[in-house]
Amino acid sequence: MEDHRTNDAESRLVDAMRRPEFYPHRPAQIDFKQTHMSWVFLAGGDVYKVKKPVHYAFADATTLESRHLLCGEEVRLNRRLAPGTYLGVVPIVDRGHSLALGDEGEVHNPNVREYAVRMLRLPDDRMLDHLLRIGEVSPQAIDKIARRLAAFHRAASRAKGSKYGSAAAIRRMILGNLDESRQAIEATVDDRGFDPIQDYLATFISAHRELLNDRVRRGRVREGHGDLRCEHVCMTEEIDIFDCVEFDEKLRYGDVASDLAFLAMDLDAFGAPHLADELIRAYSKETDDRALATLITFYKCHRACIRGKVDYLKSLEPEVPPEEQERARERGRAKFTLAARYAACGRPALVIVCGLVASGKSTVAEKLRLRTGFEVFNSDRVRKQLAGIPDTLHRPSDYRAGIYSPDFDRRTYGTLIEQARRCLVAGRGAVLDATFKSPTDRSAAVALADQMHVPVLFVECRADENETLRRLRDRARDRAAVSDATREIYMSHKRDYIPISELPAHRHLVVNTSQDLEPTIRRFEAARTS
Repeated sequence: MEDHRTNDAESRLVDAMRRPEFYPHRPAQIDFKQTHMSWVFLAGGDVYKVKKPVHYAFADATTLESRHLLCGEEVRLNRRLAPGTYLGVVPIVDRGHSLALGDEGEVHNPNVREYAVRMLRLPDDRMLDHLLRIGEVSPQAIDKIARRLAAFHRAASRAKGSKYGSAAAIRRMILGNLDESRQAIEATVDDRGFDPIQDYLATFISAHRELLNDRVRRGRVREGHGDLRCEHVCMTEEIDIFDCVEFDEKLRYGDVASDLAFLAMDLDAFGAPHLADELIRAYSKETDDRALATLITFYKCHRACIRGKVDYLKSLEPEVPPEEQERARERGRAKFTLAARYAACGRPALVIVCGLVASGKSTVAEKLRLRTGFEVFNSDRVRKQLAGIPDTLHRPSDYRAGIYSPDFDRRTYGTLIEQARRCLVAGRGAVLDATFKSPTDRSAAVALADQMHVPVLFVECRADENETLRRLRDRARDRAAVSDATREIYMSHKRDYIPISELPAHRHLVVNTSQDLEPTIRRFEAARTS
């Protein structure tokens, strides 16, 4: 096929498709939008997408044939997550006096001037980005999205996982994209914004090479969506997820964590990090993907850079109105700022989550794991592993006796410090979840951090006594609970706990776990980025 497109032809096409009489159903109104790859015409209950004749490093749509192929790929790939939405590809035919929509039998008509993807228009008021803006997205809705994505990824192709998912391939792809983003970062943030992001991403890949390669072996690298943002999720009964990347398979293929991180990053950008955490938690539970949290912050940083670059490029397009150019530039700046925050929070550090029994330490530690990707080491689990007994086997004993004797305490805390050391040596962060009731134990953690030249932060959890006792009663009925703590042990711990007074303020954060934890997590992030 030859390409008949010129600037005049483009204007003729866009003008024609913005008129109601162009469409057989004569819609009352045509809404027109454009992306870097397409013109989009929202015509009543239908949507028509026409590929622009553009050439990028990642896509060549300069010929009519290439645009026809891209339309077909868009329909095929998007039917995986929105089967009833993508209706097919229709030709746009030159009838001499005017352009008109043809039927599928005319795809090879020599007078075809363009092709369009025809879609069913999804309800604007059910789009996830809209629902987030009006505060109507519940954790239950996010759980439903997580289950939808888990099923999608299970069914997705893994045939080219080794080609796109190895640590070497990830390094080339992510650092290559970041290099392309350098100008955008320096133009929208400042000329010092690039290096910390690059250092974090490169260091993470080196420190997690074995994990990244193992993801390929475990089938976690799939042909995913590639552009999984809130505006591409419609909260219909089945949940329609549309607008996947059709023009380059290497942008679709990747770790499922990368696909998920795009949506989690967008939820963060919408000011809903608690929903991002819920997405990761629910997906991890649905897929039994225990390594997911380790990878999420890394991939969030990468995805934020991608969106920052795309928004920055849009701000330079001459056909985009000046006010939209400025909005695109601001969005780019916000995404690069978010990437810098991920890089700061994801850098190796030692975090000590401490406090009395049932003060909420494990809940806070899990929140921090989801935000940072750091590995969590829990004193109750370590203690029982040293004793050679299952985590959930309860052996109540007197305070300071049996596996809770001073000698066993020393072994437990020594093991926690050693586990943290191994993480830090490997370039990874660690969270230690334990009481740390004595200055001796706390000083050992500080000494390790100083020796490894990484930041250390003590997050001290507190709760009022009535709440603590309620938690202990609930825990006693929970067969899956690991802790053996009782009311009597709590009272003894409370008596023996030596308040933290030896730490400077920048190393000590106090948390009331009886309240909403999100402000605390934000304080933690602020402490990590300052």
